[in-house]
Amino acid sequence: MLEMQSPPGPQTVFNGKSYLYFGGTSYLGLAGRAEVIEAGCAALRQYGVHSATSRSRFGSSPPLLEVEAKAAQFFGAEAAFYFGSGYMTNHILVAALGEGVEAVLVEKSSHYCVLEAARLLDVPLVLFDCRIEGDLEKCLGSYRRVLVMADAVGPSSGKIAPIGEFLCVLKHLDQATLLLDDAHGFGVLGGDGRGMLDEFGLWPKVNGGEGADGVRLVVGGTLSKALGGFGGIIPGTSRFVTQVREASNYFDGASAPGAAVAGSSAKALEIVLAEPGLRERLGENVRLVKDGLRALGLQVPDGKCANFGVSIGGVSNMQRLHAELLERGILLPYVGAYSGIPAEGVLRFAVFANHSQTQLKRLLSEIKTVL
Repeated sequence: MLEMQSPPGPQTVFNGKSYLYFGGTSYLGLAGRAEVIEAGCAALRQYGVHSATSRSRFGSSPPLLEVEAKAAQFFGAEAAFYFGSGYMTNHILVAALGEGVEAVLVEKSSHYCVLEAARLLDVPLVLFDCRIEGDLEKCLGSYRRVLVMADAVGPSSGKIAPIGEFLCVLKHLDQATLLLDDAHGFGVLGGDGRGMLDEFGLWPKVNGGEGADGVRLVVGGTLSKALGGFGGIIPGTSRFVTQVREASNYFDGASAPGAAVAGSSAKALEIVLAEPGLRERLGENVRLVKDGLRALGLQVPDGKCANFGVSIGGVSNMQRLHAELLERGILLPYVGAYSGIPAEGVLRFAVFANHSQTQLKRLLSEIKTVL
């Protein structure tokens, strides 16, 4: 097992050796940034490990409230709800969205946390496959009031949800909510970095907005992928955020996020707000890598996602490629099993804003050598 012994970044130490690293999720390159680390240390010294109580009592420390204020600013929202883990985002949202729902339909390749959350409602759960034309409409059957859940961006595949197709089907129903987990889109996609629905020009309509074509749009995500912090985040109108807090037991039943991660998260959001060039550099790096892989004859998912999976032959070949690149000082993970990827697995790429072009070109050169 490789043990990470430094902050994640373009050069990351595993088992005492530094590797050119293309794994994980620190897409904007903030997880190891000095100011972010120091902000966490300062919050820890001033406020202790954590508040030792829930948000509904005395758990709303200044760093935590700063995260919510800066997240609301970044997302152009009235308010935001910050909590301990992005894995819980869908669990929290489902509690607020279940009224009147006859069935939950979940895209079958969705992340584990999406599937788990969908099971919380005491209604039928139906899986559909967005790769099969017309499958969502077929799986709807006679249901007229539904909650549809999916990943906005596949965590290991990098494939984007066909939002336009979803809306085309759902707009004919009596009541429909589309809930997207945008963990890997927040901070990466869209003109303002607000994720997949920003990319589609739908951001003003989400989380308490007017919806699209009669479909309620809801999205949540995390600070722990692109945005350089840690914990789940749900932005929206003040009314929507209040509804979410009151509907779930998480606000009054779970300990508040720790001071260190809140302090670091607030500083990371401050940097993202002040330095939009980070997203621009990330976009340039993603294009360079994807274009380079296509030039090698490889099939690469479309879109601007900083995370994506590539299948190159079968299991043994991808394991060989991973091992040979590792010997050359490059850590490109082979993922054999994860939600949303084919049976043979993928080589899972993660591109960071602070990868240099020299590092990216070295990756492409070494892949060409070992193919």
